[in-house]
Amino acid sequence: MFVDASLLRGWFSLFNIEYFDGGLPEPAFAVGRSRTRLGSLTWRYRRRLLVKSPCDYVIRVSNYYDMDELQFKSVLLHEMIHLYIVSKGLKDTSPHGVLFREKMQSVNADGWRVSVSARMDGVGRAGVAGKKRRRIVLAVSMADGRRMLTVVSPGYVKAIDGVVRRSPDVESSSWYVSYDEYFADFPVVRTPKGRIVTAETYGRLVSSMRAMEVR
Repeated sequence: MFVDASLLRGWFSLFNIEYFDGGLPEPAFAVGRSRTRLGSLTWRYRRRLLVKSPCDYVIRVSNYYDMDELQFKSVLLHEMIHLYIVSKGLKDTSPHGVLFREKMQSVNADGWRVSVSARMDGVGRAGVAGKKRRRIVLAVSMADGRRMLTVVSPGYVKAIDGVVRRSPDVESSSWYVSYDEYFADFPVVRTPKGRIVTAETYGRLVSSMRAMEVR
């Protein structure tokens, strides 16, 4: 599984209400390919008179490792506990001190796997390293405003293109070549079906892929 900023933002909103009474400031979200850290929280300080206060929080999550949804969500919760402590101006005994561990135990009572160290220990790397895979991606804007992405088997591109172009439910469609690991868990289809994504995710991915023509 791979995550993106929009997916992290959605999880954050739910967890903020469930575990932090909606009191956390929403940070920016970023994903990367770090081999040494599964997640991190960064911020800067704003100085007003003689008082410094944290601001501009950023939560980063690594897509380098082969993790499932439970693991990704646990990494996010780890960073949200840090955000809780920092944004509230609380003083812990250490980076993963008494306050962090108390909150961690409370969250884990619901079955999450938040740990003191959100690093690479014990996390597999299957399917991450090595040559990137080339994929043919169909991007579709639906007439009802939804956005769909799908990875298509090369031998079925022309047939699917014909079906999509004739569909009254499709506003526009485009074909691309991508090496983005975002598509690693997409099924390679032989029929016109795909995955609905947010407009933000759709725009980001389409702008980063190389367009191709169907002949």
